[in-house]
Amino acid sequence: MTTESTLPAEKVSLVAGSLAERVRQYDTTHDRRAPFAYTYYRLTATLATALDTGTPAFNDPPWVAELCETLASAYFSAMDSVDEWLAERSGGSADEIRPSDLPDSIPPPWRDVIAASSVRRSYMLEDVLFSMMAHISYDLPGALRRMATPANDRSHIADFHRMNDVLASCIDTVQDDLSSRYIHGLSSLDKLFTRSDELLTNYGIRVARGLAWFNCDRLLDPDSTEEATRSISRSTAALIHEIRSPDDWKLRAGLWILRRLIPDRRHWPAAGTPLA
Repeated sequence: MTTESTLPAEKVSLVAGSLAERVRQYDTTHDRRAPFAYTYYRLTATLATALDTGTPAFNDPPWVAELCETLASAYFSAMDSVDEWLAERSGGSADEIRPSDLPDSIPPPWRDVIAASSVRRSYMLEDVLFSMMAHISYDLPGALRRMATPANDRSHIADFHRMNDVLASCIDTVQDDLSSRYIHGLSSLDKLFTRSDELLTNYGIRVARGLAWFNCDRLLDPDSTEEATRSISRSTAALIHEIRSPDDWKLRAGLWILRRLIPDRRHWPAAGTPLA
């Protein structure tokens, strides 16, 4: 647990350390949550370095660290609920899961992610994209809302965009390392099945996080809270549907065939493989 005397960079480093533990746990059990946990770890470690070096110069580093902690707590809470459910369920680990199978203690977008990743013919890049969607479109507005002041002071928007700059600047390197760690040729076949890796780009990170800020404003407005909650709760399911069941029947049929012809080519790092 962090204390008031802990430096912002140290607080974020502790979050990165907790994420690293999740990566090692998921790698050991070949849990499909591993690739996103690894991506999240790398992005958080990069933010910790930025705070430590003072580049960029944040106006309010403690606020940046608090947002990192608050956001991570939402992710850890959801994953702990998933772990509790998995420990209690009677079905085999290879069984496909429906969102309705999962308990209400898991937020709806994460139920959608866990169900989607249980499909036998899913692909690693899908696992990462779906998880990023749930975390950025659902967890992030909620974290910002919890940190909002009673007067709805939004003066931290400059630091928020500086965070976006830091995270976006390293995404290409993280994507390359993600490929090397979990699947070779990330830029080829996996993109065929997602048709997009927009959330894993410099531009995509900025746009998705910018939308999260906007959705926080909607959550804070009593007149739009209910609709905003419904919207961010179903955004991940909408992305999954767009990728798995596109409206174009020819594309849908072609992808159905390809999923049955081409293996996912997923592999797991050897025990002791460094995280970076």
